Amino acid sequence: MPDLKLPSEKIQRLLLEIVEHFDGEDRAVHERQIRKCRRLKLYWDNIFQAWYSEVAHDWRIWDNSISEDTADQAYYDKPVNTFRAYTETIIAALSVTTPSAKCYPEDADSSLDTVTAKAGDKISLLINRHNNVNLLWLKSLYTYYTEGTVFFYSYPRSDEKYGTYEEVQREEELIDKDMIKCPVCGQMTEVDETQDIFQPEEQPQDNCPNCGNLVTMEQTTQSFSTTKIVGKTKHPKSRVCLEAYGGLYVKIANYAKTAEQTPYLIHSQEVHYASAMEEYEHLLGNPKLLNQLKSQGVGPMDTYAQWGRLNTLYMGEYPNYVVTNRKAWLRPCSYNILGDQEDVKELKKLYPRGVKVCLVNDEFGSAEPQLLDDYWSISVNPLEDYLTHDPAGIPLVAPQEITNDTISLVLQTMEHGVGQTFADPGVLNFKSYRDTETIPGGVYEATPKSGKGLSEAFYQVKTATLSSEVLPFFELIQSLAQLVSGALPSLFGGQLDGSNTASEYSMSQAQARQRIQNTYKLFTSVWKEVQGKAIPMFINNMKADEKDVQRLPDGSFINIFIRMSELEGKIGKIDLDAADNLPLTWSQIKDTIMKMFELQNPLFLEMLTAPENIPVLRDAIGLNDFYIPGEDDRSKQNDEIRQLLESEAIQDPETGQFEPSVDIDPLYDKHNIQFEIIRQWATSEAGRLTKIENEAGYQNVLLHGQKHYFEMNKQLILQQGADESKGKDNPEKPKGSKEISGEEDVPVTS
Repeated sequence: MPDLKLPSEKIQRLLLEIVEHFDGEDRAVHERQIRKCRRLKLYWDNIFQAWYSEVAHDWRIWDNSISEDTADQAYYDKPVNTFRAYTETIIAALSVTTPSAKCYPEDADSSLDTVTAKAGDKISLLINRHNNVNLLWLKSLYTYYTEGTVFFYSYPRSDEKYGTYEEVQREEELIDKDMIKCPVCGQMTEVDETQDIFQPEEQPQDNCPNCGNLVTMEQTTQSFSTTKIVGKTKHPKSRVCLEAYGGLYVKIANYAKTAEQTPYLIHSQEVHYASAMEEYEHLLGNPKLLNQLKSQGVGPMDTYAQWGRLNTLYMGEYPNYVVTNRKAWLRPCSYNILGDQEDVKELKKLYPRGVKVCLVNDEFGSAEPQLLDDYWSISVNPLEDYLTHDPAGIPLVAPQEITNDTISLVLQTMEHGVGQTFADPGVLNFKSYRDTETIPGGVYEATPKSGKGLSEAFYQVKTATLSSEVLPFFELIQSLAQLVSGALPSLFGGQLDGSNTASEYSMSQAQARQRIQNTYKLFTSVWKEVQGKAIPMFINNMKADEKDVQRLPDGSFINIFIRMSELEGKIGKIDLDAADNLPLTWSQIKDTIMKMFELQNPLFLEMLTAPENIPVLRDAIGLNDFYIPGEDDRSKQNDEIRQLLESEAIQDPETGQFEPSVDIDPLYDKHNIQFEIIRQWATSEAGRLTKIENEAGYQNVLLHGQKHYFEMNKQLILQQGADESKGKDNPEKPKGSKEISGEEDVPVTS
């Protein structure tokens, strides 16, 4: 259980008063927001037969047993969830990739800042992996369309499941040492343990190492302070956790246009009573909480807000034995609502930057100094005037309801389209007709009444027919739904108006993606803010070196280290390694690559055929089982690099030359490919780091690469060697002379 330090009862009372004041602020407005969000949650989960009760103040799920007169209507309610279909289409287009962070040094000329900025890039990737940010990105988009404003919560958490680190415990200790002192200069020198100790009258004279005088050194004792290790303790490692919430869980000031303008932020969430007691052990057995649970079976005091957050499986019901865990972040300006200046000064002295107050229902849980802006990032929609706004899915509500009504009307019309016929029992014998098998072209007895024709004894009721305007109207509604949401057919592969050529479809898709680009810019903006808080938070809570294992495109694995020594500099700013435009989809990447091949540009062909890009090409084309020439050679060389790093080069005792611990295969190795792999590794970040930390292994790899280089250029090297030997045997004649018959060279005269 966490060790929580509770403030005095007076401070608890003051903080509770502030939280209750802001929690009750704009109550009617907040309840309207809850109703809108709850309605969209029901629509998302295919619950459309709901109506709002002014008595119960919530959306009531339709029950067929309410009235026998209306029970038949449920037979025709067969809604098609276009609301979720269009929303998922947009979310899919916006979540192709999650942008990664790029850190910049505070001073580009500072090597410490540059190293720390590079470490920040690795920390960003580690945070993303710990939090599975691809799913978090989806969650935040879903929240934006069903709850409106998105609130990102970044916080550190320590747990042994994240690993442990050792902390060395040291203790100061005083020790006495024998010293000798020069009586002239006063220089103190430690006595050598091998030096003989003489009695004062027997002490010989010696030259002082400091002043050089021949003196009799004085013996003395001096105390020194030293540090010794007394033990080691294990502590859990910390991780930076990221969460996303919407308006059902977070309440801020509705009049705030920026995050700085809201004096508070209140996060509420239902948890089981047992979980709350695990976090706040001093509330275990609290009589007020227990009485609430026993009398009501439900803990939260604000049942309206809890109803909005309930799982849609609770159709008008409430869960038992849950309490509301409220966490409120208050700015120092919020203390002013107390009115008493002494109370305000006392709170500002205790919590000068702000305070986080935790409540279980109305019972005080804990309080600690925290600044709201250090932990929360709020999405800012530039197309809205205030931070809080309606969910982006609101425009799809009306088309969904019209779609439901149209489908119900069409089904009823089709079922009742066959009219009823009435007949005179005096003309048609119903009993005999029922007992007779109906056959095509059958002849049946019928006696018309005197003076009347047979047709006058039968009457057929005319039924309603489906209007010819219904289907065009239905198509118009779907078109309007696509217009208001931005989920145009080209986003989900629907039918286009026109010739449907490839170029026309590509143009339509580009226009559709341009429409939803505003939302993508909104999320990249807030995501940059989230990363800007998470990375420094990770650095501040990092107590030991971190290691992350990553998979390279060639299938091999590599250890990425984040060392404490790399965090001595400062990070200036954090940006996203992403363009302002939407990321390309798989089909767009494929089309781009095929067009690059068609251009036959030498530069493009060199890029596409680079060994590093071959796995990307295979994934883009979609041929996962497609064999890539040289892939086995790359895998073999990567395995050999790992073996070489674990050993050292072998020295030949006869020649004194060094040979790699793993030899090459001159006949079967593809030397050009394997040498290129070693060259890339040596210039990569992993190779540069290995050169510092494992120089022997690094040199072992280079020797292995040199042997590949020799085999790759064997003929050329041998030819150069032969030319040099030939030049030594036949030195070049001086210019201006020529060899003639005889024993002398005769200079050539002009």
